[in-house]
Amino acid sequence: MFKLSKLFYSFKHSSRSNIQHNLSDFKKKRRQELLYNIGLYGAAFGCAFGAVPFYRLWCEHFGLEGDYDKKDYSMKGKKLDVFRKYHIEFGAETDPEANWEFLPVQQNVTVHAGETALVFYRAYNRNDQAVVGFATYQIFPEDAGLYFAKIQCFCFNQQLLNPKEELQLPIYFYLEPEINEDPLLKKCEDIKIMYKFYKAKNQELAQLAENEYKTVKKNKMILQKLRDAKKSGELSDGELKKIKSTKFTDQEIEDFDEWAYDNPLEAAEAQKEQQESKN
Repeated sequence: MFKLSKLFYSFKHSSRSNIQHNLSDFKKKRRQELLYNIGLYGAAFGCAFGAVPFYRLWCEHFGLEGDYDKKDYSMKGKKLDVFRKYHIEFGAETDPEANWEFLPVQQNVTVHAGETALVFYRAYNRNDQAVVGFATYQIFPEDAGLYFAKIQCFCFNQQLLNPKEELQLPIYFYLEPEINEDPLLKKCEDIKIMYKFYKAKNQELAQLAENEYKTVKKNKMILQKLRDAKKSGELSDGELKKIKSTKFTDQEIEDFDEWAYDNPLEAAEAQKEQQESKN
């Protein structure tokens, strides 16, 4: 009986010891796993945080153009009136000869000057044959047209629609920040943009596309003159009207450097390097 009691005591003591030992091992493993996970997440965060300066150093060392902070997307560094909003309404018309359904998917948007916006139009060919069409547009009030900048637009490009085919057409745009400073648009809150689709006729299309391209260039040239004039101080209403009514010759329009307008920082650096090389 004594031996049996001793054996039971030894077994009980051994089981308790094993449980405590296993529990201790389990806690130790859990602690190691926790430290491992913390270290892993910390390393991942450190790599992500250090990736940007490392990438810039790499690009600078090997002469690569990898720093997108140097890009000037027209609005950078300009004073924007973030409290003034413009309600832009989109309209649509279709030439009966085209026989298309043409409507804005989104009829209006509200934006600040310098804020990009993306809207779509829907075009549907009712005809039993394929039709090539193209769109023109008008802006009301007309003075707002100077500041309407298209990043992507379907206008003045041929659009082919097969019989009963439907197409979504994008307009990606923004209003130039200078619209806030135009006295003729001081009370302007609503802008209407009307697109009209025509059935394409090659000669007319070529002429319209050429005229549109010239208009876009002229607007950029006027805006450049406004920006250059503002560097010397505030513009009076008279000076502003005079610049906006500037006439350009075909040669001046042809010689205008659009790249320099769209990339002013890079253009200024290139001009500086050119002057230094001459000296």
